[in-house]
Amino acid sequence: MDRRQFLSAAAIAATAGVAPHAMAQQWPARAIRLVVAYPPGGGTDVVARLFADYLTRVTGQSVVVENKPGGATIPATQDVIRARNDGQTLLVTLGSSATSGAHINRVPYDPLTDLTALAELGRAPVLLAANKDAPFSTLKELIAYSKANPTKPIHSASYGPGTSSHFGPLLFNRLAGTNLEPVLYKGSAPATQDLVGGVVPLMIDGLTTGVPLYQAGKTKVLATTIPERSDLAPGAPTFREQGFPEMEQLSGYFALFGPKAMPKATVDAVSAAVRKVLADPAYQKRLAGVGVLPPQAVTPEAFAAQIRADHARWGQFIKDIGFKIDG
Repeated sequence: MDRRQFLSAAAIAATAGVAPHAMAQQWPARAIRLVVAYPPGGGTDVVARLFADYLTRVTGQSVVVENKPGGATIPATQDVIRARNDGQTLLVTLGSSATSGAHINRVPYDPLTDLTALAELGRAPVLLAANKDAPFSTLKELIAYSKANPTKPIHSASYGPGTSSHFGPLLFNRLAGTNLEPVLYKGSAPATQDLVGGVVPLMIDGLTTGVPLYQAGKTKVLATTIPERSDLAPGAPTFREQGFPEMEQLSGYFALFGPKAMPKATVDAVSAAVRKVLADPAYQKRLAGVGVLPPQAVTPEAFAAQIRADHARWGQFIKDIGFKIDG
C-alpha cells in the first residue's frame, strides 16, 4: 500500500466512526426558516417568535419567522411539507390543525404521515366564564340549574366552529348530563360582547381575554383547564378539582413540525436544541407572561403519540356529534 492509499484508508476509517454524530452536528447549517400558520400578533405568532428567539441562542443561527396565515392553515402546512427534509424549514401551528382541524377541513395531506412531529412548544388553557348575573357561580350550580330546566338549553357563545368554545359545551354535556348549546359568532369580539352584555350566559374563552374580564368583575369563572390552581387565573377553580379532568383536553397547544421523512440524525439534532429551549426557566417564564403553560410532550416520540391520540379522539367526537363541513 502506497502513501496515498494509506491516507485514503485512514480517512475512511476515521470518518466511519463519527459519521452519525457529524451528520447530526450539521444542523443547522444556515439560518432556520420558521413558517407560522397564523398572522402576526396572534397567540401562535407570539409563541413562535419567543421560541425563535431562544432557538437562536441555543443554535447560534438566526431563525427567520415567516407568517403564512389563512386557508385553514393549509398553505403554511403545504409549504413545509414541500420543503427539503433537512430541518432548515419548520412549521409552528396549533396542534388542532393536525387533530380536530384535519377532520373539519378538507386537507390535501395526511398530518400523521406527511409531517414530522417534533415537539409541543407550550399549552394554552381555557376557562368557562359566566355572565356576572347568571343564576350559577360554580359548576355544581350550573349542572343543577341545567337539570332543573331540562327542556331549556343554556346558550354558550362560541367564536367559531370547531374551536374549544364550540366543542367544549358539547363535551361537558356528555360528562355532566347538562344541556349547553353553542351559539356560533363570527369571531371572539362579538361573542365576548354578548357574554358581558348578558345576551348569552356562558362562554369558553382563552385566558388572555377571559381573565381580565373576570378580574374586572364583568364575568364569573366557573372553571379552567389548568391542571391545578394557578396565578395565570388567580382564584379560579379548575375543572379537575371539580371532578371533570377530561375537560383539560380543550387546552390548545402550539406545535412544531418538520417535513416528512426527516433523517433520524437531523430529528435528534433538532430535538436536542428544542428541548434545551423548552427546559429554560426564562423561556417558561415568558410563556407564563402571555398566559401559556409549559409544554407536556417535548420529545418527537411523545409528541407524535399525542398527535395520533388527539387525532383519533377528536375524529370520533366529531363523528359522534354529527358535525358536518359546510358545503
